[in-house]
Amino acid sequence: SRQRRCFLMPASMVQCSGQCWLADLLLHWLHQVFGRSGDTKEDIRQKMCVAVVGVVELVSVLVALIYDALIMGPVNAEWLQNHRRIGICSSAVLVVANLTCMYYTGLTLAVKIFVILSWAVWILATSLWAMAGYPGWVLIILILDVSILLQKPEHAYVMRRLDCVVLALGAIHVTLLAYGEAIGIYASSASTQLSPASYWLTGVLTLVVNYYSVQGYANSARKEASALQASVFLAYKVADKLANYDLEAAEHLLQGGHSWSTGDGMEIVGPLSHLLRNLKAYRPFLPDALFKASADDMLAQIQSLTFVEELAHDTTDWDRVHKIVQRLRETEYRLTEFQEDIEASFCELRLFRVHALDQPWSSGRTAEDELHRTMGAFYSLYCFLRMDLDGQDVLAYGIAPEGSPRKAALSTDTEYRKRDALRQNFRWESTRELLLHAEILKVTSAGKVSLNHDRTVALLVLTAIHDIMKNKALLPTVQPQHAPYQGTKANEVIQDHDFALAYMLEHFPSLLPSFAGLEAAQRAPILFTTSRMNFNNGWLVQGEAPPGLLFSSFKKCIVKGRASEADISFYFVHWLTDLAGSELYQQRPWPGSEKFALKFPQHVLSAFIDSFSFVRQLAHQSEVDVMEDYLKDRWLALGPPVSLVPEGCEVASMRLALMAQGFEADAVAAFAELPEQDRACLACELARTGHSQQFSCAPAEIRNEPAGPALLIYYAPALLQNTKSVGIREALLILCGVLRAAREIFPLDKSPLGMQSHAIIRIDAIKDMMPTEIEKMSPWHLRQTSSTDAVIVQGEAIGPGEAAVECRPPTTPISGPRSLPKRPPQPMVLRSQNGARKF
Repeated sequence: SRQRRCFLMPASMVQCSGQCWLADLLLHWLHQVFGRSGDTKEDIRQKMCVAVVGVVELVSVLVALIYDALIMGPVNAEWLQNHRRIGICSSAVLVVANLTCMYYTGLTLAVKIFVILSWAVWILATSLWAMAGYPGWVLIILILDVSILLQKPEHAYVMRRLDCVVLALGAIHVTLLAYGEAIGIYASSASTQLSPASYWLTGVLTLVVNYYSVQGYANSARKEASALQASVFLAYKVADKLANYDLEAAEHLLQGGHSWSTGDGMEIVGPLSHLLRNLKAYRPFLPDALFKASADDMLAQIQSLTFVEELAHDTTDWDRVHKIVQRLRETEYRLTEFQEDIEASFCELRLFRVHALDQPWSSGRTAEDELHRTMGAFYSLYCFLRMDLDGQDVLAYGIAPEGSPRKAALSTDTEYRKRDALRQNFRWESTRELLLHAEILKVTSAGKVSLNHDRTVALLVLTAIHDIMKNKALLPTVQPQHAPYQGTKANEVIQDHDFALAYMLEHFPSLLPSFAGLEAAQRAPILFTTSRMNFNNGWLVQGEAPPGLLFSSFKKCIVKGRASEADISFYFVHWLTDLAGSELYQQRPWPGSEKFALKFPQHVLSAFIDSFSFVRQLAHQSEVDVMEDYLKDRWLALGPPVSLVPEGCEVASMRLALMAQGFEADAVAAFAELPEQDRACLACELARTGHSQQFSCAPAEIRNEPAGPALLIYYAPALLQNTKSVGIREALLILCGVLRAAREIFPLDKSPLGMQSHAIIRIDAIKDMMPTEIEKMSPWHLRQTSSTDAVIVQGEAIGPGEAAVECRPPTTPISGPRSLPKRPPQPMVLRSQNGARKF
């Protein structure tokens, strides 16, 4: 079967796994020689068939001549006059002629006729003259089989008539073999031992039976392959329509598929029809925002007509949008051209200038500032999609006045060093992987990077509309049929700009022309990105929050929208571009991402980007598993020795290492030196998850008797980072005091609802103080402000809902190297999709 694969598959599809490397090399060479750019797979198969047969014949001739020379002695005149050798050599000449024709003209119908007829005539001629009595009908069988392989539907009539001619020549050849002695063509020694009639019947019947058997099998195989190709094409088209939630178009395709299903191979129509019926039954449960509706149908439902007034006669220039995507990877497509195309394409950018142009928006900035930030997000996206071209230079150094990318920063030495550090140290490869996981970039089989057109268009639309609701004039009023919406009652204005945009996209999608023009599959990641996730990436990278509070809303959005890893990565791409372009550049040519180059610590930015690959695992992992995997991965990257970790304190040690950021080993060592009761307090409270699932490496008492609420000490990382390594032990003791006071206000609850709850403790008042200052200003206490919130306040605790915070002075000054309790290193297990890895 391996040899047959070589005949039926193009060279580029043959994979011999190192077992047939010579055949693999030969097929690839033949493909390079005889292949043409316009060849179909069938053309390649047929060319490979003719080429391989020709090469085998040439090798056979060469081997036969070498063997003959070794047996008969050196080549001489008498040796060359032997008719059999001349016949063998003539076959090699014929092969060269066939391959030459195929090389220059391709395997056209005329070349096929020439190849088949020339070989049939050669067999007949050599049997009469060069190799008298040679049973050439065996080669006739091979020629007929090759002829069947070379047939195409459009050439079937001609090729079958050609086969009849070859059969007739074969019958003549067999007749000459059978009766050649009788009519004096062959000497008696060349004739067969069978009777002439028996020989003739044997040869002719073999030719005819073989031909019609092989042809019947070939026709059946072609019919089956055609039906299979049609079913695959149908499945592809139906899946494409279902991915866009276009159930009517999918049903129309399947109705057409029923008309094709008269033959074999279309059994797929039945299961697909069943799937479609199920999806149509679920159609009422899908959000209306995924489907197109006319704006006229919505006017009666919405009270605010600002959108309609401003965009009534505007449409998105989709031709220009598609042109942007097509040109984004072109080397000569400059940022200034990209800017012009963006501004001319998306009519929603006009909403930045609707009413009160000089009045501050909900963000506190002017409309012009918000427009600059949106364009900065576009510019950052331009850079990321071209990072292997000139995007790295543009992001780090910006552009010159004429629009060309700068290669180095033209500014102060300090600024240059920062921009150069961004250019050299930014996680370009991780960002590329993020874009690939988001299905915005794709890599072809040839290794070339290209854009996924539909996903890129969706990202451009999201970038254009994501901040328009900061314009207070556009904030919508919740309609009675949608109330309450994210805590907003009927007939009340939604004040949060993110919620306002989500409301418009969910309930009035056609009022935004760019969003309305998208297919359902393009709308889905936008709807997910604008969902209420309550996700704070800073809480993750600093180990600040328990996984239940950190990820639960995010996980609910994933489950609600059936979001995939690609959609989660899409969200992070938008988050990254929005952050990169958030600094104002006024009237200057875009100076690159000043947020990343000048304002954002590189190690924090790297931590953010590294976290994306873990968060997208929420699509199929629990919140606790994702958090635990991230903590263990960061522990390995930061490098504190495992021997520093006291028994049962793994989670607390990992979270404290993230909070410290820069003095991780000192923080973990100070934690190990704390008095046992303080260490136990931190170990237990930092290991609570606020989820029904617990960390696998949590203390035994937490795993055996889980309870809640889990506590988030807001600004705990800031408190530790402010003290540095000098006062880290005292800061940890203060943190213990805050946790004990919080537990008085929010006592443990072992019920299922209680273990999944959380409380947020804000320590804004002390986050910038040194421990000695906090002690001098004591007493401090926590004051409960809501059922899930408390805040630290100076003074004595005197009323209900208040608890004193103990701020103990250091009992022993710390100087010189610390003596740490040792223990045998414990393996840390990092879960992955492929199994568990121990460290």
